Amino acid sequence: MRVISAFAAISLGGAAYALTGSSHSFGHRHKHRRDQTSSDGWTMYKSLTGDGLIDFFNFEEQASDNQGCANYVNGKSSGLVYTQSDGKVRIGVDQAEDVALRNAIRMSSNETFNPSQNLLFIVDVHQMPSMCGVWPAIWFTGSGTWPETGEIDLVEGVNSYTQNTMSVHSGAGCWMDESNINGANLNVAASEGGTNCDATVNYQSCGVSVNSKTSFGQAANDVNGATYVLELTTDGIKMWWWNTDHGPVDVNYGLPTPSSWGTPTLQIDSSTCNTSDHFKDLMLIINTNLAGFFTTGVWDVNQAGGQEQCCQDVTGFSDARSYVLSQGSAFGDSAAWVLNGIYIFTK
Repeated sequence: MRVISAFAAISLGGAAYALTGSSHSFGHRHKHRRDQTSSDGWTMYKSLTGDGLIDFFNFEEQASDNQGCANYVNGKSSGLVYTQSDGKVRIGVDQAEDVALRNAIRMSSNETFNPSQNLLFIVDVHQMPSMCGVWPAIWFTGSGTWPETGEIDLVEGVNSYTQNTMSVHSGAGCWMDESNINGANLNVAASEGGTNCDATVNYQSCGVSVNSKTSFGQAANDVNGATYVLELTTDGIKMWWWNTDHGPVDVNYGLPTPSSWGTPTLQIDSSTCNTSDHFKDLMLIINTNLAGFFTTGVWDVNQAGGQEQCCQDVTGFSDARSYVLSQGSAFGDSAAWVLNGIYIFTK
């Protein structure tokens, strides 16, 4: 998320991958007590919904990075972030028609996280931005020097992508095993260094594009959203995802048992990456950048990330920045996140 190649995460196909089970989202889960512990040893630490979710984050106020044209603003005072009448949290983009920079949101958690805490994050997304010009992500970044204190991208894509990108970035000495990828493809071939997570060598490495074309964007929105999970412990990093109506039953009870979920989409073991050394004081970030070199790099590429038609053809604009800054009325619901909740467990 901090930096990314113009052509990273272009995936043209692949079979769907998701877990099966309950037809209910976390938002419709059964009531449970905070002090209950799952058979895998996970106990609820934070249940973030509605205003409680919003208050767990600080709003960054600055121009966006990565050559984007977003102007990050306070979500509350701008009215771009609020709890809907149904209890879901909406995170939008400003719709002023013609602007120098377009107001959007970057939220960073007011707590930091470390592998020694043995953490499980479950992010329940009802809707994510999906339209030309957007670069939405849910990710973690270390509080110190990048990339030495680490970055983990749980949800990321651009424009009308339908395939999610998951990535891990670090300093020197962190590697992943290609055999620990399931239902996804490396963005950089292993033979070209794609399993070396050192972002100073190749900032596209240790990134995968999920095969399923309902793992991101409008395709995910159309099937009631998706849930994304990060397990961060001293044993390593694991990431899963599933569409909301096909998640494991134990999650709905607030008693997650990852040992029963099947193979993670992406896994990095402590034997090839000491997480305590490479991931320090991570902040959870939710943001919607606009334009930027990832978005721009695939602006004229058909079928990038699973989208059927490139944004140059869809919009009639030759570049992302011009479109974003002049077409404010387009950035309505299609540019908004709607979150059911974020649930954090420890053991």
